[in-house]
Amino acid sequence: MRHQPTAARISRSTVVLNGMRSLVTTWIIFAAGTGALAGTVEQDWQAVVALDAGPGGRSESAEAAGMMVLTHLAKQEKALRSFLSAHPEDSHVFEAQLRLSRLLQIRADFEGSEKLRAEATQLLDSLEKTATPEQRPELEFARLAQTMRSLKRSDPEQRDDLLKAARRFQSAYPSDRRIAALLTEVATLFDNQPETKKLLLEEAQTTAKEPDLKARIADDLKRVRFVGQEVPLHFTSLQGEEIKTESLAGRPVFVIFFAQTSPPAMAGLAKLQQEVARLPQGSIKVIGVNLDLKRETVLDLLKARGLSWPTAWDGKGWESPLVRGLGINALPTVWLLDAHGHLRSLNALDSAAEQARQLLRER
Repeated sequence: MRHQPTAARISRSTVVLNGMRSLVTTWIIFAAGTGALAGTVEQDWQAVVALDAGPGGRSESAEAAGMMVLTHLAKQEKALRSFLSAHPEDSHVFEAQLRLSRLLQIRADFEGSEKLRAEATQLLDSLEKTATPEQRPELEFARLAQTMRSLKRSDPEQRDDLLKAARRFQSAYPSDRRIAALLTEVATLFDNQPETKKLLLEEAQTTAKEPDLKARIADDLKRVRFVGQEVPLHFTSLQGEEIKTESLAGRPVFVIFFAQTSPPAMAGLAKLQQEVARLPQGSIKVIGVNLDLKRETVLDLLKARGLSWPTAWDGKGWESPLVRGLGINALPTVWLLDAHGHLRSLNALDSAAEQARQLLRER
């Protein structure tokens, strides 16, 4: 799971996709609510929908963010189950069941529960028997979302099968409003195939209409176009070190974009530390770019993790010129540069040590 920015840069395709893998992030920032229903059908449905509005607050730690996730998931599930129990014949039941299936899949991801995953699948199976022609695209899209959540990113066969499934959906429903967002989300799986990723994003760009989605695609294309190119890095680290791309030449470089308030980024940071520890000491360099808003937050984090990596920080978060200039729109993001400062991997967190060893062998 990756953490994406809220407010103006809310998880760019999540709202549009309404069901793909990045929806996990949207659930994290959904509004808290009581989850209790006790009104008319419309009142109860509006209570369910109201949980989509956003919490109106911020989490100051990864632990607090995690608790917010779990608390809200419980409220969302209670509201949906209550609605389905109270209004089993209402016209909103189909959408309520889709929503509940998605939520159970998300819970299954968090908890590693096959029981929850099976219940989510059963809900979709039951809808197969009753879906109208108008509802069929929603159900098939939900199946795509389920496939994406269960996909192993490192499995090329699964990745190619998903792309084929997305193309079948596109062929069957060419005017569906979510095609651009679907292609954009599928493109996230092709970081190691930049040409395929670029083609998917450029195709999505031609039909994207929503401002958030268009902004995300622009960022994603900006990143993929850096592949093979020298990455423009120039900043003074929190430790006082002047960092320039040309000064990094001579050995591979990991660049990790992270924030203490992002639980996925914290998990990614720990994983990168483990991967770096597997490499010969001094064979690679690691640079951090931190998006927290308070200087003390990042200093305390680096101290707690025992990290001396030169780290960029300007207190501007997602609006940092460095972050914007590189098209970063999700955390964690980990890049790998070669000994000449050229971007070689958009997704260096997967098998980081092996990717670095490959570059070391090329020198």
